Formats: sequence, structure tokens, C-alpha cells
Amino acid sequence: MDKATIETEEKETLALTCKTGPQLSLGEPGNQSLPTRVLFLTDSFSPHAGGSREYYYNILRELVDLGGTEVVILTKKVPGWGLFDQKHSSISFRIQRRFKPLKSYKYGELHKGVLPFFQALWRTWRDSPEIIHAGDLYPQGLIAWLINRLTGIPYVVYAHGEEIMQTDRFRYQPRVRDRIYKGAATVVANSEFTKKQLLRIGVSKDRIVKITPGVDAARFRPERPNEQLKCLYNLNGKTVILTVARLVPRKGHKAALQAFARVCREFPEAHYLIAGTGPEEQKLRQLIEQLGMQGRVTFTGYVASETLPNLYNLCDIMLLANREEADGDVEGFGIVFLEANAAGKPVIGGRSGGAIEAVADGVTGRLVDPDSSVELEAILREFLSNPKLRQNMGAAGRRRVESEFNWKQRAQSLHEVNCKILYGPLQASPSQQLPRTRLAPRRRPEQGSS
Repeated sequence: MDKATIETEEKETLALTCKTGPQLSLGEPGNQSLPTRVLFLTDSFSPHAGGSREYYYNILRELVDLGGTEVVILTKKVPGWGLFDQKHSSISFRIQRRFKPLKSYKYGELHKGVLPFFQALWRTWRDSPEIIHAGDLYPQGLIAWLINRLTGIPYVVYAHGEEIMQTDRFRYQPRVRDRIYKGAATVVANSEFTKKQLLRIGVSKDRIVKITPGVDAARFRPERPNEQLKCLYNLNGKTVILTVARLVPRKGHKAALQAFARVCREFPEAHYLIAGTGPEEQKLRQLIEQLGMQGRVTFTGYVASETLPNLYNLCDIMLLANREEADGDVEGFGIVFLEANAAGKPVIGGRSGGAIEAVADGVTGRLVDPDSSVELEAILREFLSNPKLRQNMGAAGRRRVESEFNWKQRAQSLHEVNCKILYGPLQASPSQQLPRTRLAPRRRPEQGSS
């Protein structure tokens, strides 16, 4: 068999693997291949609250479960990290934590990226990853770009939309941002909105892959309300409107409270449940007093991930009046809409950012102008007065989640991204082409942080 024939067969085998996923397990007799090693960099990771952190955990967990991939996650310490890592880590899914997450992208915080850079460089030398994934633009995207310049290891960077718009208003950050995105072998966009933002700043279309969030439909599913939670929040006999989000301006809590205040007198059984924590809490509590809604609104505070499914099953309507702020902060997608739909609940979202894709307007819920209190008030009134409409939209949302938002499908797409970068014809540069056979990894068993 000549060399050309061998190379052709190798390409065909690799292409098949990218389409169908790995077929052999690591320990299977006769399997001479080793798993693809991925180093994943992110400023924070589960159990940190936030849709993007849920996204990373679920897609990486499913990627490892497909077989043929080992992931090392290099991240920061957040509340509850010890128990989480102990429960979820494995030999193919390792979480390494040091330092604390950045508070912002301001210049005063940038020096805190120096030690994480050397930590990532050390892990690169130690674990010999074939590809690096950066979950955040700063500093992880910059770290991945620097390591690529030093070693030639290709990198993937994830984009969620708001980081692109927020950096637009600075003088120098857009230059660094654009260099990070354009230097990546692939940029993973979480929505069509984010993809359009990437195209706007000049990222090549053939380098962008859209992978929207998914939902674990077995975990988030319609169930009877938890009686303990109903009693805890005094919700017996109530029609519950729920918001699950950090208490920050772009989540639209202020507009939601103002709209609820205008309809709640017509619906004495209606109650507004706000789940989450954040810097706006005191202002929102003061607004509730000003509107005279004490007793009609409850703050749950922080909600653990394992409690979320029960929380969605407490409500009748999930509301997130997300909006774009003047500083560019915007909802990149809105995974909470899908989680609520998976629990069979109708949703109301702001016609802004990626929420336009998360909510099937008129089918699984309604989109409203987040700056129009009149429109939001009208939709709330319609939902509160029409239980049949709520039931039909919730059921449609459940069907949509089951058919279109499976995490395994998204992990397969990410596997194909890795395959294309490492073995495919559209290589960014010859220096990024990695050998198809290699020495065994240089590592020792470890647990916890290092």
C-alpha cells in the first residue's frame, strides 16, 4: 500500500470519527490511540451561579462522556468549590483551582492575570494538551493567545455577546479583543446574536461555530410543586411569577416590578418570587416599598443548583425582562428560558440580545420590548388571566427543549470542532498541525487544587 493511500485512509477515518464520535474506549484491547487532551481555561466554573458556567460544565461533561477526550479545567475558587470538585471530578474530567475570579475587566484588575498565565503555562508543559479552550475573553483568552504564540498549540475561545459590546466603549481593549478572536482556530458563539457581533468586528465567518446552550431535560422536567418550598415562601394558593437571575440591571427586575405593581391588584392571588443575589438587591427592596408591594414579592436569595428544578416547578410564569444597558451589558442567550420551558412553564423575555433565539415568540412564551412598561404589563395580564394559554405554551416549550436543545448534540458539535482543528483540512497554519501519534501523557494522579 503506497503512502498516498495510507494518508487518504487516515483522513477518512478521522473524518468518520469527527462525525460519529470516538468508537473505542481508552482501555479497550488493541486500541493504540490516546484521548485528545483539552486544557480549558475559565475565570470561574460551577458551582458559581450563571448561565455560561452551567454551559461549560454540561458541554464539557458530555464531551468527556462521549469518550476519547480528557479535559483539565483550570479555574478559580468560588463558594462551594471543594464539595463540587470532589463530587464531579474524575480521571478524564479534572478541575484545578487557584486564586479568586476577577471582579471586572477594568485595567486595575488586569495584573491579576499574570499568575494565572504562568499557572496555565505550567499546566501546558506538564500535561501537553493538544488544544486549549478559553471560556472567557479576559484574561483566559489572552492567556490562550500568548501560549499559542509561544508553543503553537491551537486554541478555541467562547463568546457570549456581552463581552464584545462592553469592550467596544474602551480605547485599547477592542484591539486586544479582536486579536484574541482572530487568532483563535475557532470561536464558539452561544447564539446568533453573538455570531453577528463577531462578524461585525471582523472575525472570519469560517472560524465561527454557533453552539447554543442545551438543557438536561431529565433534570428539568414537569413535577408537582415541592410542598416544603411552597410553605417556606408562603405560596399555597398563589399564581407564581418567577425570575431566576443575578440582581443586576440588565436582567430587568426594575421593569418587571413596575409592571407587576400595575397588575397585581387585579390578581390578588399573584405573587412574585425573585431568585438570585447581586448588587441591585437593596435598590429593588426600596422600590418594592415605594410601590407598596410588601407581602406580594419574595426574595429567595442564593439558590443552589440542585434546588433549581424544584424552583421552576413552583411557578406558573417565568419572567426575565432582560435589556441592553448603556455600557453594552446584554443577555447573550438566556439559559433560564430553556430550563423553565423544560419544566413545562411559559416564559416572558425581553426582545434583546440572544433571548430572541431562546424564546420562540408566541409558541413557548412571549418577547416584549423591555423598555415598554405598557407592553410588559399587557403580557403579564394576559398570562395571569389565561391558565390554558400558560399550559399550552409550557407544553410547547417542553417539546422544543426535548427536540432541539440536547447537551449530547452540543458536545458532539464541540468534538467536531476539536477534530477539525487538529486533523481537518482547514488548518489555521502549518504550525498548528499536531502529530497523530504521541507519547503517553506526563502526569500523576491528583485531586483538589494545585
